[in-house]
Amino acid sequence: MTDVERFRARFAYVIIAVLWSNAVLLAFAGRLGRANNPDQIVAAGIALAAFTTLVWWACGTGWITRQISSITSLGQVMLLVYTFSGHPYQSDMHMYFFAILAVLAGWLDWRVFVPASLAVAAHHAVLSVVYPLGVFPNGNSFDRVLLHAVIVVVQALALSWTVASLRAALETSETEKQEATAARRAAEDARHEAAATTQEAAQERKAMLYAVAEDFEHKIAGIAKDVIASVRTLRTASQQMQAGASEVAERAGAAFLSSHQTSSNVVAITNATSELATSFGEIDKQVGKTTRIVGATTSKAKTVLATVNHLSTKAEDVGNIVGMISTIAEHTNLLALNAAIEAARFGRSGGGFTVVAQEIKTLANQTSRATDEIQGQIEAIRSSSEDAIRAIDAMNATIGSLNEVSAAVATVVEQQSAATAGIASNIQAAAKETVSASGNIEIVSRIATETGDAAAFVAKSADRLDRQSADLGLEVAQFLDRIREA
Repeated sequence: MTDVERFRARFAYVIIAVLWSNAVLLAFAGRLGRANNPDQIVAAGIALAAFTTLVWWACGTGWITRQISSITSLGQVMLLVYTFSGHPYQSDMHMYFFAILAVLAGWLDWRVFVPASLAVAAHHAVLSVVYPLGVFPNGNSFDRVLLHAVIVVVQALALSWTVASLRAALETSETEKQEATAARRAAEDARHEAAATTQEAAQERKAMLYAVAEDFEHKIAGIAKDVIASVRTLRTASQQMQAGASEVAERAGAAFLSSHQTSSNVVAITNATSELATSFGEIDKQVGKTTRIVGATTSKAKTVLATVNHLSTKAEDVGNIVGMISTIAEHTNLLALNAAIEAARFGRSGGGFTVVAQEIKTLANQTSRATDEIQGQIEAIRSSSEDAIRAIDAMNATIGSLNEVSAAVATVVEQQSAATAGIASNIQAAAKETVSASGNIEIVSRIATETGDAAAFVAKSADRLDRQSADLGLEVAQFLDRIREA
C-alpha cells in the first residue's frame, strides 16, 4: 500500500463522518428552516450518507467510492441550502459548497472535482429555472448563478492543481521513500553481507591464526624439546667433565708429590754416586802409590838378598793381599753392574741403589784397609830387603808379577771410575727430567683446576638455560592461548 492509498483509507473515515454529520445538520436545519417537507429532506440526507457508506464498505476507497462520495456530500449541501429557503442564512449556506469542495481534496484525486463542479452548476442552473427560491433568497438571478459557477470552477481548478501537485509530491515522496527503503535494504543487505564477510574473514583469520598457532606450537615444542635435551646432555657432560677434572687434579697432585719425592731420591743417589766416584779416585791414588812402592822395592831388591826367604814369605803374603784386592775388585765390578741396573730403574725404586752405593763404599774401605796392609807388608819387605840382596833376582820376577797385578787393579779402578761417572751423568739427566716432569705435572694440575672451574660455569649456564627454556615455553603457551582466543 502506497502513502496515497494509506491517506485515502484514513480520509474515508473523515468523509463518512462528514456525510453523517451533514445528515444530523439537516435534521437541525429542518427545525430552523422554512422548507415545507423537512422530514423528506432529512430522510434524503440520511439516504445519501447510508448509500455512500455501503459503497465504501463494498468498494473501499476506489474510484467509484470517491466519485459517489463527492456527489452525495454536495447533494447534502444542496438539501441544506434548500432547507434554508426564504431564510436569511440561505446565501451563507452557499459557502458550504466551497467548504465541501475543499474537504473533497482529501481524496487526493482531482477527478472528483469534475462531477462535483458539474453537480453544483447543474443544481444552480436547474433550480434557478424550476424553483429559484431554492437557490437564492430573492429568487432567480442568473448573474449570481454565473458568479457562483465561476467561483466554483476557479476553486475546483485550484483544488485540482493543488491535489494533483500534492499527490505527485506524495507519489514522488513514495518513490523516494521506496528508493530510500530499497537503498536502506540494499545498505542493510550490504551491511549484512559485509558483516557476514567480516565474520567469515574473522573466522578464516581465526582459523588461520589457530593453524599458525598449532604449527608454531608444534615447531616451538620440537625446538624446546631439542633445547631441553641438549641442556640436559650439556649438564651431564659438564658434571662428568667437572668430576674428571677433579680426579685429574687429585691424581696430578699425587703425581706431583711422588715426582717431588723421586727428585729428592735422585738427588740423594747423585750425592752417593759422587761419594763413590771420590772413593774410586782415592783407590786409584792408592794403587798408584802401591805401584810406586813396588818399583822402589824392586830397585832395592838388589840390596835385600840376605832376607830373600823372608821376602818370599812376605811376597806370598803380598800375593794373598793382592788376591784379596782382586776379589774386592771383582766384587766391586759386580756391584757397579747392579748399581747400573738400579740406576736404570731409579724412578720406581731408588732405595736399592742407595744400598748398592753403601756397599760400594764399604768395599772401598776394605780396599783401603787392604792397601794399608799391603803398605805394612811392603814396609816389612823394605826392612827385610836389606838382608835379601842375594834373592833379588828371584824377587824381581815376583815384583814383576806384583806390578802386573797393580796395573790390572789400576785398570779396573779406572773402569769403575768411568762407569761411576756415567752413572752420575745419567742420574743428573734423570734429575733434570724429574724436575721437568714435576713442572709439567704442576701445569696439568692447574689446567685440571681451570677445567673444573669451566665445567662448573658450564653447569651453571646449563641450569640457567634450562630455566630460561621453561620460561620461554610458558610465554609461548600464553601467546598461543591469546592467539587462539583472538
